[in-house]
Amino acid sequence: MGEDRRPIGYWLKHLDGLIEEHFERTLASDGVTRRQWQALNTLHQRPSTQAEIAEALKPFLVDDPGADRRVIDELMVRGWVRQGEGDLLELTPAGARAHAALLERIQATRQLLVRGVTQDEYLAAIDVLRRMAENLERPGA
Repeated sequence: MGEDRRPIGYWLKHLDGLIEEHFERTLASDGVTRRQWQALNTLHQRPSTQAEIAEALKPFLVDDPGADRRVIDELMVRGWVRQGEGDLLELTPAGARAHAALLERIQATRQLLVRGVTQDEYLAAIDVLRRMAENLERPGA
């Protein structure tokens, strides 16, 4: 069988779809969406403002303005996120427990994703994709 020479755009879209599918399936048993997971994970790192959550979710909500607010509202209804001091959102104890349980399954999915890929290969792929994005983000590109 010959080497597959489909262009990078094909592989990026194909891989993105597979990642989305696997993560959604991983989270579905708890009724959690990937966007909710991303917000939980952001808040696990540190309390954040709604604007910071919006920025963290921005690449994933390109076609859905205001979805970041809905994601937080859904997590608040579940009792996993609350308004903290000032305008900071934070995980509740129940949210921290949910994050920990979900993290175990997410890590298993991530391990599946990189099976057979060395750390150096992974870092090189990230570096190449980052540089390609920078090329197109430059003014006049």
